[in-house]
Amino acid sequence: LAANLTGSHKLKPLVVGGLRDPPSLRHHNQDKFPACYRYSPEARLGPALLRAWFFEDFVPVVKRYLRRSCLQQKAVLLLSSPPPTSATGPEESPPLQTPDGSIRALFLSKGPAGSSSAGAGGRIPAPLEQGVVSAFKQLYKRELLRLAVSCVAGGGGPGGPMDFVRSFLLKDMLYLAGLSWDLIPPGSIEKCWLLGLRAAFEPQPGEEEHGDHPHREEGSGDSKVFSDLTHLAALAYKRLAPEEVANWLHLDDAAPGTEEDDGEEDGEEDAEEEGPRGCGAEEDEEEAAAGDRGGRKGGEGGDALLPTAREAIKGLETALRWLEGQDPRQVGPLKLVQLRSLISMAQRL
Repeated sequence: LAANLTGSHKLKPLVVGGLRDPPSLRHHNQDKFPACYRYSPEARLGPALLRAWFFEDFVPVVKRYLRRSCLQQKAVLLLSSPPPTSATGPEESPPLQTPDGSIRALFLSKGPAGSSSAGAGGRIPAPLEQGVVSAFKQLYKRELLRLAVSCVAGGGGPGGPMDFVRSFLLKDMLYLAGLSWDLIPPGSIEKCWLLGLRAAFEPQPGEEEHGDHPHREEGSGDSKVFSDLTHLAALAYKRLAPEEVANWLHLDDAAPGTEEDDGEEDGEEDAEEEGPRGCGAEEDEEEAAAGDRGGRKGGEGGDALLPTAREAIKGLETALRWLEGQDPRQVGPLKLVQLRSLISMAQRL
């Protein structure tokens, strides 16, 4: 995750995966997705991938923003620590900066993430690790639960949960990542930037402890939402106890400040940002598309001629191909996942 101090400019979240050519992204313009996917053999952000992202994504996007805002073409990317290396040492890597030095990256800790050589004061977290990353992860889990509950409730079939698991693809994950990032208000980003800069350059333990309290108060607004969604998911899946869903929700809450790109602990004031985008019953359109052909057949004769399973599956797959060709920001993952669930159910019947 990357954003400027005021939160007015958010870059697309970077998602790193182990698939070189994901099938669900193969025939789509990835520039339209609200998150960026890049391949890494180890599915981690290594030095080579960080360098590629810096020069191919970060620098062009930041230059465009500075030009539109009539600002100086100068920027510094603050990173908590260099990514871990395999064979070559970090000193052999050239600095992350443009040829003129106007845009460059600065590591707050010299040692790689996870090492004990981050300096005398230990690892210094990046500004967004002061609550924004943890809030992003909680929002992503919340929206994923909403999507799962909506799809299972709308499908109504016996294999509802498994249909959702099979129907949720990487491109749906990219959309949810972008949605969760959009839900974080600029004010929360600015607060965490100020906390992060203070921790990096003016470490004052008393102030840091005092600064933790607003996060707990702001994050408490989401607890009711998480509780309701936990029970909804447990009811929808029927085989899971609410405690199991709650444990999954809080898997990342145990070790604050230990990951280079993923923060832990409870996050920001996002409860008022939620809105109806991630939930809602929209399965009527898919059912109408699936039943349209059968309605035309049965309109003229006395008895309605039901389409065969093969005809229904073919029609649903045609509708899915058309829907996948639309702008992901306008379509959203809910309709796509529900339509794939309908196809899975039709193939079983």
